[in-house]
Amino acid sequence: MTQYGNKLSWAVGKKTVLCIGTTTIDFVSTIKHFPRENSSQQVVGGYWTRGGRASNNCTVLANLGVKVELLGMLSNWSVFEVLKDDLKGRGIIIENCPTCDQGAPFSSVILCKATKTRNIVYCNNDFPYVSIEDFRKLDLNRYGWIHIRALYFDKSLPMVKDIQAYNATREEKIALSIYFDNNLDDMWPLMDYCDYAIFSKKLAQTNSWASMEDACLQLDERLRMRWGLNLKRPYVVVLWGDQGAGIMDHDGNYTHAKPHKPRRIVDALGAGDTFMGAFIYALYIRERSLSVAVEFGNRMASYKCTKNGYDHIANILLPPIL
Repeated sequence: MTQYGNKLSWAVGKKTVLCIGTTTIDFVSTIKHFPRENSSQQVVGGYWTRGGRASNNCTVLANLGVKVELLGMLSNWSVFEVLKDDLKGRGIIIENCPTCDQGAPFSSVILCKATKTRNIVYCNNDFPYVSIEDFRKLDLNRYGWIHIRALYFDKSLPMVKDIQAYNATREEKIALSIYFDNNLDDMWPLMDYCDYAIFSKKLAQTNSWASMEDACLQLDERLRMRWGLNLKRPYVVVLWGDQGAGIMDHDGNYTHAKPHKPRRIVDALGAGDTFMGAFIYALYIRERSLSVAVEFGNRMASYKCTKNGYDHIANILLPPIL
């Protein structure tokens, strides 16, 4: 079985990073020009791969030498076994993942070379999400960082409350990061529990954010309007594609992290997931500052785009051959 990742890692002695979310099958097609309506076109190339945000976050962290675990529902269908084998082959822990006899979710991804864009059609198949019962089977003493995508509020809220209760009785606390990319109003109460809140540019239109700075200002105002005792104020990062990212500290101070533009774009699929994994790596494993972690995430996301997949990203950590 192929082995991945760097075994000589800065992560030695660090607790496991847990990513909660989904694993999907991605069918990727590359085309020269986006097809006109009612037309057909031969693809330049195509392949299928393991996808899903949490799954990709785990891949990035594993390639950087981090001990990482996925908590997500897995399908028992035979076609899904190759994805399980890939997770195991990369050293990603899946022993606590529940399973079901339902067809796995999948995505159809179209990469257009002319416009350097990607379009994704996602089919969930009403696939079940991990429950609080699944989460409570875990030994939280094993984890130093937990990352959750804000996807299902009713599933995520009990989990973050359990993490809060755990941290209240421990000196060595679990850091919690949450990625927001849909239904912000519904997911907003999760902000009271996380240490780091990362926002996608996808939220800009529905929330009337004119820029990353405007997004941070509006988020700051919304955070200040909360009421309650001992409310946690997270660090905020707003991702804005090729314009970089906006950063806001606990006092509402805004800074801009400049982007790192690749010389050429080969594969932009999963660039955001690469940022997230690299961001966690820089903060938790390397114990860098927030601004350095965001800059590193931007740099890694850019470097990811220069080749297909994720297996090359750890090369950026290697010293040059003199």
